[in-house]
Amino acid sequence: MTNSPLMRAAYALTGLTDPSMGDEREQAVILRAYAFAMVLAMSLGFATSILFAVFGLGLWSMAPLMIVGIPSWATIWFAAREGVDLVALLDRAGKKRMTLVWAGTIGYLLLWCGALAFHILTGNPLISVDFDFGGDPGSEPVIGGVIGGTVGLLAAVIALKLKSRTTQRRLAAEDAD
Repeated sequence: MTNSPLMRAAYALTGLTDPSMGDEREQAVILRAYAFAMVLAMSLGFATSILFAVFGLGLWSMAPLMIVGIPSWATIWFAAREGVDLVALLDRAGKKRMTLVWAGTIGYLLLWCGALAFHILTGNPLISVDFDFGGDPGSEPVIGGVIGGTVGLLAAVIALKLKSRTTQRRLAAEDAD
């Protein structure tokens, strides 16, 4: 554990050093339970964004995406502060897991973008539900959000791929020594 105020706050927030974490076996179970809960919450956030898009809420469908991104970035940040490179560890993921992750990601994007595209092109939601959020912002922000989200996603994928290649080269160089 580092002495930075942010890491002290993170440890206090998570209770990782609290006696309630139990012994090593109990800690392992608790941390696996936290991981399950995080994945479940993220999945529900993705489902919520799809529902918002289906109901024609456009920009509102991006809010759950922003929220579910926070735990992912926090996880990467926390691990990096503790000396663990999660991006590099992704290179060790099994084929089945990576296939499942990519299939889920692509499936989600197709559903979400399809619902948004239908709404943008027709001006109607897939399922009409009466929501009143005080005015229609128009389709321009939605189109901009979809384009920006797509560019951001592509940038993240490219960055992860470049990091993966760098890590593989470094590991190959270390093995050669």
